[in-house]
Amino acid sequence: MDIMTAKSSAEFIGALKRTGTRHTTPNGAGEVVWRSWGSGYPLVLLHGGTGSWMHWARNIEPLARDFRVIVPDIPGSGESSSPPAPISAAAIAATMHEGLKTIIGPDTGFALAGFSMGGLIAGYLTQLSGTRAQCLVLVGSTATGAPRATMTPLQSWRRLPTDAQKQAAHRKNLGILMIHDPAKIDELALYIQTRNAEVSRVRGKHVSHTGSLAECLPGFAGRLAGIWGRHDATAVPYLAERKAFVQKIQPSASFDIVPGAGHWVQYEAHETVNRRLRELVKSRA
Repeated sequence: MDIMTAKSSAEFIGALKRTGTRHTTPNGAGEVVWRSWGSGYPLVLLHGGTGSWMHWARNIEPLARDFRVIVPDIPGSGESSSPPAPISAAAIAATMHEGLKTIIGPDTGFALAGFSMGGLIAGYLTQLSGTRAQCLVLVGSTATGAPRATMTPLQSWRRLPTDAQKQAAHRKNLGILMIHDPAKIDELALYIQTRNAEVSRVRGKHVSHTGSLAECLPGFAGRLAGIWGRHDATAVPYLAERKAFVQKIQPSASFDIVPGAGHWVQYEAHETVNRRLRELVKSRA
C-alpha cells in the first residue's frame, strides 16, 4: 500500500474505522473519542500534535493480532472536543486517565506508546496510573529536554486559494517534519496529514511546552523504551542526548534508532516499528 489514490486512502481509513469499536468518555463539557481493535492485553497508542488516531494507521491492524489496541483522539484533535482551559499535558492526561479506566477497568494493567507530543501525555498518564502502566515506549517524543536544531519552517496552507496548492503545501510539510524519504510520502500519508490538519484545534507545541518527561517519569517502575527515526527532524543531530535522557530515567531502557526514517517513524518504517513494539510489550516488566 505504498501507492494509493485519494479515494482508496479514504476507503482504507473508512474500512479500518469500521473494523474497530468507538468509545466516548467525558472531556469537560465534551468528550474524548477512542477506538479499539483486537482483544487481550491493552496497548494504548497516543498520536502526535496536529494528529489523530490515524497517525497509527499502519500499526493498528498488525498489533491488534496480539493485543487490544486502543487509540484515542487526544482532546483538541480529531473527533475529540477541545480540552477545558487552562490547557496542559498533565490536565489532558488526567482526563484520559479517567477515560481509560472506564474502557479497560480501573485495575487492568496496560502498555503505552506515545508519538511526539503523545509521548509527553503518555508520561503523565503513566504517572497517574502507577503500577497499572507496565510498559511505556516513547516514539520520537517531545519534552525530553534535549537540544533541538532549527528546522525549516512549515508552509502555511489555510489561506491558499486552491485545493491543489493546499495539497502541495501538505506534501511539502510532510517532507520537512514527518517523513525522511520522499518516496514514502504516499497518498495515504498525504490524506492523513490533510485530514488531521483540517480538524486540529490544539497545536502540539502549545501542549509540549506545558510539561516535561523529567517531571513525570522518575520512579516509573515498568519497562521504558525509546524508538526514534535516524533522520527525525525534531531530534537530529541530538539523538545521543535523547538516548542519554531515557537511560538516565531507567538505565536498562532500550533505545532503537531506525535507519532511513524520519519523525513519523511508525508510518515510514511501520514493519520495523510494529515488530519492535510487539517485542517490547510482550516482554514488559
